[in-house]
Amino acid sequence: MSENLESPDSVKILLVDDEVNITKSLRRLLMQSEDYEIFVGNSGAEGLEQIREQVDIGVIISDQRMPQMTGVEFLGEARKLAPDAIRILLTGYADIEASIAAINQGAVYRYLTKPWQDDELLSTVAEAASHYRLLSENKRLNALVAKQNAELQDWNTRLKQRVLDQTSQIRAKSDALAEMNQQLRAGFAETIEALAGLIEMRDRRVPGHSRNVAELVEAMATGLDLPAEEVRNYRSAALLHDIGKIGMVDELLRKNLAEMDEPERIEYQRHVVRGQAAIDPVLELRDLGLLIRHHHENYDGSGFPDGLGKEDIPLGARLITVADCFERKLHQFAEDEALQEALAAMKQEWGGRLDPGLRKVFNSAAEEIFCRLEFSAEVVERKVSPKELEVGMQLRHDLYSGTGVLLLKKGTLFDEAAIDAIKRCFMIDPFEREIAVLIEKNSA
Repeated sequence: MSENLESPDSVKILLVDDEVNITKSLRRLLMQSEDYEIFVGNSGAEGLEQIREQVDIGVIISDQRMPQMTGVEFLGEARKLAPDAIRILLTGYADIEASIAAINQGAVYRYLTKPWQDDELLSTVAEAASHYRLLSENKRLNALVAKQNAELQDWNTRLKQRVLDQTSQIRAKSDALAEMNQQLRAGFAETIEALAGLIEMRDRRVPGHSRNVAELVEAMATGLDLPAEEVRNYRSAALLHDIGKIGMVDELLRKNLAEMDEPERIEYQRHVVRGQAAIDPVLELRDLGLLIRHHHENYDGSGFPDGLGKEDIPLGARLITVADCFERKLHQFAEDEALQEALAAMKQEWGGRLDPGLRKVFNSAAEEIFCRLEFSAEVVERKVSPKELEVGMQLRHDLYSGTGVLLLKKGTLFDEAAIDAIKRCFMIDPFEREIAVLIEKNSA
């Protein structure tokens, strides 16, 4: 039988008998039905040849008594060539016992005695044809199911591979995005640090102030077990907390709050609002602006600009207030005794200006990072050649190459990499030999 998946419309019937009259008689009888396609073989050998030539023989009717090859022997060989064909044996009364004894050899479906009854023969052939159709349909369906299962398996395999490929692509994109996000975050942090440097350049009385406050705020926020993202935001706000002072006149910067008259005090107090307004257009900095606005609010409600008190003041602003107060007190004392003296001076501030709930975490943070804080009392400007640049110097003005390319922004702190880059550029595209930098007064 072929692998054709279509169910047969008609059934091919092979008649095998050495008597031509018998095959003709059977042919005429069976041709009454349009459901049959008749083939004839006049010996066992011819019958086998017909099976080889014709595809999908459905019913084989063979006489038992034939020369050279009996019907049972023929049907046994036919079974090998067409295992799905339904086999019927015609036998005389004298051969019935022998035929029954050998019937299983050819796996015969039925046997009929000669002379046959037409109705019985037609009924038997119809049953055989129906049985063959059922077998063919079952085989067709099994083949169809196998084909569909193979297609489904192939589809599942390709789908799995596609999912693996897409997962790999998503993972690669995710890693790339994570790396890009890390670069953006690093660039953002560097930008905030650069802005802090500019702020400190504006008020030379307190060099390192913004960075010192940021160190303290970060240590306190970490001590409170706050999320890493929140700690980073508080540090950034601390670096920028005095950004509003950039627009303040020099005379006002040189005075303490207690020395100011009423108009000066009003102008000074505007710097927190000005600071918030300055960074508010930058969406990523908008939350920081709120902390900048409120870092001069006092815990007892006596601060500015909105007179907030206690927990109404954002936590980040309360942390900045504590760190700002402590850092300014540090500069009032000699470095070797600054920590203990400043901590003692802070005692009177808790509960009034400062949130007493932060006292414990502040004391731990102050003692932990005191040695890392900057205590330079003042910086001076100096002009140096590229060869004279040193780590820690800060660029006073934007630095351009000889052909006008911006090399470094003002406020940049020189490290080994920046110094090497400037020296290389000076060899390639020379600029003015003297570079304006800020250094500690004692170093100068």
